[in-house]
Amino acid sequence: MELDEHEQGELVQKWLRQNGSSLILGIALGLGLVFAWKWWQGKGVNHQQEAATQYQLFNEAVTAKNAVKAATFSKLLGDKYADTAYAELATLRQAAFLHETGKTADAIKLLQAAPANGKGDLDDLRRIRLARLQLIQGKPADARKTITAATQDSYAGLAEELRGDIAAAEGDRDLARKSYEKALTNLDQGAPTRRLVELKLIDAGGQPPAQPET
Repeated sequence: MELDEHEQGELVQKWLRQNGSSLILGIALGLGLVFAWKWWQGKGVNHQQEAATQYQLFNEAVTAKNAVKAATFSKLLGDKYADTAYAELATLRQAAFLHETGKTADAIKLLQAAPANGKGDLDDLRRIRLARLQLIQGKPADARKTITAATQDSYAGLAEELRGDIAAAEGDRDLARKSYEKALTNLDQGAPTRRLVELKLIDAGGQPPAQPET
């Protein structure tokens, strides 16, 4: 038998008396989670914006060749904003700045101390920069060990060129030639470094591929 409107109303009121507190608590918890999530999202956005601001200040210090300020902002980004890409970018540029100012050994230490942040492309770029500096310092074995850890394809052209440079430094022209050939397959025809890699390939006894007809 169906309940009439009065009976339905009484049933609803009874249920609310028995379960009202739980219902209210559930709604409160749900709203709390929504507000907490929005707060966390806002906090994440603010954190990224703060990191971007600090990175801009760091860039300005590097442009002005203010070594003290550059080092300060680079460390701040690494300490407080290590979970953002800005920290890794600051490490890369700070290392380049140190190398340009004759402090290659310090640049190597900085790159070696930087932790992997899970951003594969940036991690690999750091390894390539580190290996390049190690090779410049006359340590091809260290450079080869560093570049071996590179796993992403984003910088395959740069990585293969560097492998060729390391092999050439060690006197292995055959390996150097193969590496430069691989590097060219990963470089566009209009890449600014392509001509240099072709010259390195020729020096290693290879022959650059023919230019496609236009």
